Amino acid sequence: MRVPDISFFDTFIKYDRIREKDIERYTQQLASGKKILTPSDNIVDNVRSLRFKKLTADLQSYNRNIDLVKTSLDIAESTLRNIVETGQELRVDIVNILNTGVLDYEDAQIYKDFFQSMRDYIIKQANVTIGDTRIFGGVKSQVDPFDERGIYQGEFLDTTVPVAKGVELNTTFIGKDYLGTIPSGVWVDTNSNNLVDTNEVSYKIGIVKAIDDIIQIIDQGDISRLSAYFSDMGYTSPTDNIVGTGETGVFTISYGSTSFDVAYDDTMTLSDLVDAINSNPSNVDAEGNRLVEAFVFQDKDGVYRLGLSGQSPDINISVLDTSGSLQKRIGEVRRILDTFDKGFEQISQHRSMIGTQINVADNLKEINQQQIVELQDLISKLEDADYAGTIAELEKAKTAYEALLASISQNKDLSLLKYFG
Repeated sequence: MRVPDISFFDTFIKYDRIREKDIERYTQQLASGKKILTPSDNIVDNVRSLRFKKLTADLQSYNRNIDLVKTSLDIAESTLRNIVETGQELRVDIVNILNTGVLDYEDAQIYKDFFQSMRDYIIKQANVTIGDTRIFGGVKSQVDPFDERGIYQGEFLDTTVPVAKGVELNTTFIGKDYLGTIPSGVWVDTNSNNLVDTNEVSYKIGIVKAIDDIIQIIDQGDISRLSAYFSDMGYTSPTDNIVGTGETGVFTISYGSTSFDVAYDDTMTLSDLVDAINSNPSNVDAEGNRLVEAFVFQDKDGVYRLGLSGQSPDINISVLDTSGSLQKRIGEVRRILDTFDKGFEQISQHRSMIGTQINVADNLKEINQQQIVELQDLISKLEDADYAGTIAELEKAKTAYEALLASISQNKDLSLLKYFG
């Protein structure tokens, strides 16, 4: 009985395809260097590899963002450093002029010109750009964040980008905060809620505000007022009512250990308030000399503010408003040097915050890069061919294929009739 040729042929075709696929796969692995050529080669490892590639792409995107952030952070830090260094120099000169007390016209003009150039330099620094982006303007980065008066005209929302999962760093900054601004100008209750909202007052660079007040006092010729106290905000005219309709309160002024009260209502003007303070019977010492002199101060921006000058510049003045109706319109009351120091301190604090962000960015980039290397190593282990092992498998496949051909050749003519003779 003869073994059918068709059976040998079917066997040959079946194993021929298997061995040819094995040889082709190992050959392609050696040629490409990859052991996963199609998803079906190893579904689990292929899914893992795709996930690792996605994580790698995310980390690479974070690192590109870090490079962008670092540019903004470095320039912002450098800008604030320049302003801080300028402020340190300015403060020395402000203290000198306060200690001098009296200046002749020529010296006063020298100080004035110096202060003017410094305040212009600070505003220019505050309007620093990267390309056409003003980094201290918040999201409104296409216009100068500070006008020629040093008043903020940017947005109150900054721009951030992700640099790691759950971590975002700044590419633009809210200049109102980072440049140490102080409420200024005239409060306009645009929404009639009787609350001082952020967008209802002006915010002026504190250092510039102090310098402008010094320049204005020099121009007015009364250098003794350099040691006086000034309200942050004020009115468009000294005849403006100091509070809104129906509002009343008591304004308490303390000079050292002496305090006196001034009642106010909605009919009182700024000039009336000044007169009431100066004529208060408790505002005198034992000899009948006035302890605190109140005056209307028109600042460089044309705003009329409350000024308080003590009998002695060494004795502190403080104020308290029982209802808050007056103080929300005039803001805080402080010395020029205190205004300077408040603005300077805010700039220094935000410079430190930027320095912290720079360190975070540097550390995150290093961590991200290390994770990228580790993920690429995992991807390599999943995808890259083991050349020695692949060559061995290829040789085994070739040997098996040769054995298949030899077996078919030797057995295709077998027949039971050969065993009968």
